[in-house]
Amino acid sequence: MKITFNPDLKLFRLACGEMEYGFAVNNDGQLMNLHWGAPMLSDRDYSLLLSDRAVMANGSRDCNSGEYRFGAPFDYAAPAIRVRFPDGAETLRLVYKSHEIDEDTLTVTLADSFYPLEVRLVYKTFADLPLISRSAVITNNCSGEVILRSAMSATVQLPRGVEWRLTHYAGEWGAEYERQQSRLGQGRIVLETSYLTDAAAHIVPFFALDEEGRSTETDGEVYFGALQYSGDFKIIVESQHTQLLKRASVTAGVNDFTSEIPLASGESFETPSLIVGFSNSGFGHMSEILYDWQFDHILPRGKKTDKAHAVRPVIYNTWYPYEFDIDEKKLIDFIPKAKYIGAELYVIDDGWMKGRSNDKRGLGDWFIDEERFPHGLRYISDKAHEAGMMFGIWVEPEMVNPDSDLYRAHPDWVLSEPNRERSLMRTQLILDMSRDDITDWTIDWLDRLIEDAKLDYLKWDMNREASEIGLYQLERGVAVKYMKNIERIWKHLNEKFPDLLLENCASGGGRADYGMLPYADRVNRSDNADPIDVMLLHEGYSTLFVPKLAGGAGNVSPSPNYVNRRVVPLEYRVNSGMTGSMSVGVNLLKSDQTELDALRDAVSRFKQLRPALQDAYVYRIASANEHPYSVLQYTKRDRSQFTLFAFAHGMHQWDKQLPRFRMRGLDPNAVYVSESGNRLSGAALMNSGISLNMFGDYYSHTETWRVID
Repeated sequence: MKITFNPDLKLFRLACGEMEYGFAVNNDGQLMNLHWGAPMLSDRDYSLLLSDRAVMANGSRDCNSGEYRFGAPFDYAAPAIRVRFPDGAETLRLVYKSHEIDEDTLTVTLADSFYPLEVRLVYKTFADLPLISRSAVITNNCSGEVILRSAMSATVQLPRGVEWRLTHYAGEWGAEYERQQSRLGQGRIVLETSYLTDAAAHIVPFFALDEEGRSTETDGEVYFGALQYSGDFKIIVESQHTQLLKRASVTAGVNDFTSEIPLASGESFETPSLIVGFSNSGFGHMSEILYDWQFDHILPRGKKTDKAHAVRPVIYNTWYPYEFDIDEKKLIDFIPKAKYIGAELYVIDDGWMKGRSNDKRGLGDWFIDEERFPHGLRYISDKAHEAGMMFGIWVEPEMVNPDSDLYRAHPDWVLSEPNRERSLMRTQLILDMSRDDITDWTIDWLDRLIEDAKLDYLKWDMNREASEIGLYQLERGVAVKYMKNIERIWKHLNEKFPDLLLENCASGGGRADYGMLPYADRVNRSDNADPIDVMLLHEGYSTLFVPKLAGGAGNVSPSPNYVNRRVVPLEYRVNSGMTGSMSVGVNLLKSDQTELDALRDAVSRFKQLRPALQDAYVYRIASANEHPYSVLQYTKRDRSQFTLFAFAHGMHQWDKQLPRFRMRGLDPNAVYVSESGNRLSGAALMNSGISLNMFGDYYSHTETWRVID
């Protein structure tokens, strides 16, 4: 990693392993992008680029190469920033003012040529990873209020002369992370959400671009990016002047459709970070880069001890046997059953609060129901700890039922529009978390709950999107303030309770994004744990996120699963559950001794494999998007071990002629031995491959190979 500035050329270079990012100050004092891709050798390599783009703001055809688009003359692409000054003016002319290089961070300050408004562009590198983050800090030094009509994180320019293909991931509840691909012609493709409370279940704030049809899992150049944000976002992918320049760019950040941001005199706004990266070896290597970034840079840091966070514990959640029908005796009596199968974390889900016997009442009243739990939560917590398990609980802090003491006392606390009926979803309304007083109240009761119940784990749920969001909320920047306050609470919990395990759940995978990852130890991949659906769900999820985060709806699922009513063999469900952060969703009250023993054996095997599985790259050897089967290779990052997972369902006679499945990412000179005693070199495993005899329905296979001396 190296950040340099050449004062003669006014050239900035960020060299990040196999990627380089370069831009310069042009003759008009504006920043122009020069390069994003494979590394250059020296500053001299930029000479032709500099001369080719020396003029940007005088009406030339290449006026759209701005590094942070602000609506320069004759640049008709989407701007990254739009403002309204106190006198009503709305044009900007941002020019270079200064810069600062501080080890892994470059900050470039721009200023308007007339109005006292500054924009600091922040570039951060991550050691030698081919990845940088970009964000902007916008400061109003005017004497009056400035309205940020749009305040995006960054503009990035793609190499010109290329026909691009866009890849992104989208879906809905129970069907998250569906891979979407489309050709980018002349025009715009806009990825955006306007739900206020979440984004990712609908569209993950991520994009990847490759030369159309040329990049695969293992080959080709891939340019990709992701926003570290969980709220309303917008990613604009566009190509202008196709026949002349074939020039594509991406502008991404907070969605200006749902939030204008008022800045008082002297006030600043910091955008979320946009992560941009480059793979020279296809989509599989893109995933490796994203994994290294998560493992080494953004997963929860600063814990007092590594004990609770080195591996993710096996969870048993009392929702599966009881749902809302819980009381003290039932939960105490169930502890030995959870302990017997090897669960390490005992969790009470929804239903523990005052009067909370269904989903229509009690939400917002975060006090134990004393009739059903006469000794309080601490009593159950102590019993779980005495049994050698950790203890956790479910909460949904952002929501309230109208039938609750909280709503009756504070009906003005919910998001609503004057003169409109308050729309319910799941019999819930949304608290206005953009208000600091409500945020402070939330922090207060969460602190008391965690301390009083001696919690080891907290599952934060969020189960609806917003409605009745009017102009007055748009102008107050409610959507942005809401998400910043949610992040403030999560940051507080991380800092005050560094050993507390936190699970980010949002109506399934609604907040499976890089904005929440720095704060959460587990992410609800989906509420859908049907193991056949998981073949596709996990493929999309594991493209972007490390599997040790993949929590959620009992990923050793019940059978029949409530989503599709399939009756699936336990072995298949167990093998599927091992691909994520294992939790057992089987109703143990209905399990006979044979099933209990089988679950116990499965959990024991998972614990043996867990250290390697949770410190691994995932290679998609065969895709369920293309076949009635899926083959995944979990390779420990030091290349000393890998576990092969294979799943098949709906196989036909003509599917039986299977190829040999070639492994990836191994040490070619090492010898690997399988659990069944086969010995092959890494070279043989990668060049010749492994034969699998997959057939019929509900086929699954898992096998671990280890390096021998």
